[in-house]
Amino acid sequence: MVIPTDEMLDSDGDGLTDQEEKLAGTNGFGNDTDFDGVDDATDMTTGNPLNSNPSEPREPETEKARLMREQYLSFAKAVLGDATLTYPALYQRYASDRADIQQSARSLDQSIATAALKAGVDPKITIQLLAQGPRTQYQARNLTAEAKKAALPGILQYAQSTVDAAQRQRYLEYAITVTGRQWTYPDLYREHISSDLMAIQLDQRVAAAALRAGDSPESVTALLHQGPYSQFQIGLKQVNPATIEQYGRGTVAQVQEIQSLRPQTPERTRQRPKDLER
Repeated sequence: MVIPTDEMLDSDGDGLTDQEEKLAGTNGFGNDTDFDGVDDATDMTTGNPLNSNPSEPREPETEKARLMREQYLSFAKAVLGDATLTYPALYQRYASDRADIQQSARSLDQSIATAALKAGVDPKITIQLLAQGPRTQYQARNLTAEAKKAALPGILQYAQSTVDAAQRQRYLEYAITVTGRQWTYPDLYREHISSDLMAIQLDQRVAAAALRAGDSPESVTALLHQGPYSQFQIGLKQVNPATIEQYGRGTVAQVQEIQSLRPQTPERTRQRPKDLER
């Protein structure tokens, strides 16, 4: 008997593994997150039947996908400074296997992710947003339904890594602001992982700046995942991501409490969950 691993589990039987659902922000215990009558696996791989003309984008099959595409285009107009841009024109600009154009398409996705996150779009929604970008749509243009399902983990991994990179850059920008120093991310990381206290205090200052800038608590929690402290805990200490999520939520809650000026005990560094001890 084969015992399913975490990578194999599909609790709701919709064709997406629980791990893929977590990355996509869909409901792992219900096969139609948005109740549109289309299962999540189909929602995540939307597109018309095979398109013989690779210069023309396929139209979304669901309302959710259509809205995601409109939102992607809206951000692209702002990023590229072209208010008259249409999605077909955007697609044609990046519909190529040429390495330089593919690199430009990846750079566009990175810029879209950064703009969306700065605008307060949830990181999980931003991942879905990138699925409607010209790079992903071009690569999936002639895939059968079965092939699209097989390609989905790679698509999600690409979108997740793009969002993570954008979040890391945003964290760095806030860190530069609150410390008054110009950093590269590697320098910031090396400087702060030598002391848990210093790294946690940096997270608190970044969280405070992000909240003041209007970021949602959920967005700030995700932002802290890219800080030196969390990256060290995940990358080198192999701490469970759920523990990092708990730490991030607790840090944001503490900073919110301080900012609200509610009566409280003198400020002190937030205690870490026991499994975050060095």
